[in-house]
Order: sequence, then C-alpha cells, then structure tokens
Amino acid sequence: MSGNFTSQKVLKTAALLLSITFLAELLGGIVFGSLSLISDSFHVISDLGSILIASFALSVAQRRHPTQRMAFGYHRLEVMSALFNGIVLSIISAVIFLEAWERFRNPGKIETSGALVIAVIGLVVNLIVIRFFHHTPDKDKDVNIRSAYLHIMGDILASVSVVVGIIAIKLFDMPVIDPVVAAFVALLLLIGAGRVLYSSAEILLQKSPQDIDRVRQRVLEIDGVKDFLDVRLWQVCSHLTVGTAHVVVSVDSLEAAEPIKQNIRSIIQEEFDVRDITLECETEKGAEEHSHR
Repeated sequence: MSGNFTSQKVLKTAALLLSITFLAELLGGIVFGSLSLISDSFHVISDLGSILIASFALSVAQRRHPTQRMAFGYHRLEVMSALFNGIVLSIISAVIFLEAWERFRNPGKIETSGALVIAVIGLVVNLIVIRFFHHTPDKDKDVNIRSAYLHIMGDILASVSVVVGIIAIKLFDMPVIDPVVAAFVALLLLIGAGRVLYSSAEILLQKSPQDIDRVRQRVLEIDGVKDFLDVRLWQVCSHLTVGTAHVVVSVDSLEAAEPIKQNIRSIIQEEFDVRDITLECETEKGAEEHSHR
C-alpha cells in the first residue's frame, strides 16, 4: 500500500507540472506564433492524460471493491478513459497536420527568442518529471505507470525537436521549419494515440493477453492433470486478467483434486499474470462417462 501511495504522489506531482507546462506552451505558441510549440503542448496533454489514467487506476484499485452487481469493480473505467483520450488526441493530431500544411504554404513570423525560452522550460520540466518516475517503486510492475513513463520519454523527444527547430529558425531565418517540426510532433502524438486506441480495443474485444496454447501446455505438465479444455482468458483492464477453464484430473474424487486445482491457479497466476481463474473440475472417470452419453 505504501508503494501505491508513493506512486500516487509522483503521479499527482507530475500531473501538476505538466498542466503548467501545457498552459505555458499553448499560450507561448499563440503569443510567439510557433505552431511547433502549440503541437508540443498537446503532446504534453497526451502525457497528462496517460498520467491521470494511471492515477485513476491506482485509486480505483485501492478504494473501489467489487460488489454483487459490479463483479470486477470499476476497473473497466480505465479502458473507457484511455479510449476517449485516444480519440481526442487523434482529432487534435489531424487539426495540427492541417494547420501545419497551411503554415508550410504560408509561413508566418515567429518570435524565436520568446518561443525558445518556453520550449526549453518545457524540456526541463519533462526531464524533472522523468526523474520523479525513476524513483517510483511501481515503474516496472504497474503497466499504467510504465505507460505514463514511456509517454514522458516520447515527449522529451518532441521537446528536443521543438528546441532544435526554433534554434534552426533563429540561425537560418527559415520559418518554414516550424510547421515541419509541428507535423513531426503531431505524428508522434498520432502514433501514441493509435497505440492507446489499439490496446483499448483489444481489451474491449476481450482478446486474450496470453498464448492459450502455451498456457494449456504448461498446465498439462502438472502432475494429476489429464486434460485442460475450454481455456478463456481476458482483461478487465490493463492490469487485471481473469479467466475460466475446464480441467480433467486423474484422481478418483473431486476432493482429492483440490490440491491440483490450487497448483493450477498458483502457476497461472505467477507465470501468466492471471489474477483469478475459475476452474470447472472433472475426474477422468466422469469425463469418460459424459463422452459416452
């Protein structure tokens, strides 16, 4: 629990810093006439969305417990939030591409000195945020925090591109560089949005996160397991996988099969990261009787 508390603190601090950065880059881009700065501000929004989703997922996991009517709690809200985030970012990317094309055809005047200051501040904030994530205990364990971390890494690339682009404009007096950099940042934004949409769609379509054949072969290696059938695994959200399966055991009674079932659950949980699996158990003799009916 203490690890989650620390992670929540890091996520909230990062969200605050990125919110300030978004406003600074958006207003700076408008005031100084830099489309690349505006596009980077929306890339920051994508990071902020990822962080808020990660924070929300941690909060739900801690406070919202399953009920009779909500068997898996509210974990699926994380996927719905990610889906909405991906759709909005895709639309923003398209708008930036269109504006970049207009600016490419008719480059405008850019106040490079002011724009450069804002861009450097944005880069520094991203470096500070990534430093926070390095000290997060769940960075390598929680998929949401890992996703937020990778989002920030991508934004560092975007921020560096904007800084280099503005410096190039200042040195060579080529304002056409600005829409080119803006289009590049929009492309990064679109790729990130596409990944979010794809992963969200996989969960909503209940695609198995594991190779079913591999799971089945592993379970068949367990002593006492005769067959392992009708294996179904699906994700409730990015960090919660559940499943059902039918197991045929070689012992004579269902009471004697309990240790085998516990062994199956332990292996599936530990080796395949499946939080919970419901097993329908049947003895080999019972399975033969059913097959002859």
